[in-house]
Amino acid sequence: MKNAADILGEMAETFRERNKVYGDNYLRVGDVMVALFPEGVTIGTKEQFNVWHLFELMIVKLTRFANSGLSHEDSIHDLAVYAAMVESLIRKDNK
Repeated sequence: MKNAADILGEMAETFRERNKVYGDNYLRVGDVMVALFPEGVTIGTKEQFNVWHLFELMIVKLTRFANSGLSHEDSIHDLAVYAAMVESLIRKDNK
């Protein structure tokens, strides 16, 4: 049975492996969001939060794809899935 230290070691290894592919992407997402929304964002409803959550994931996947030298297929596939999910929410809200 693994103890907490073993699990943390595995987590650190996962971080190192992902960081080889994506770099410090988590430090870049904020810059992209500020560029896209220089006036900030107002979100108030659960529906808006659902769309925003998926939109943020799209940005993360897009920046990861960029950081991978436009080569990491999983990121671009995930981006397409999140885009379809956003569209389903938008269609639902527009009915």
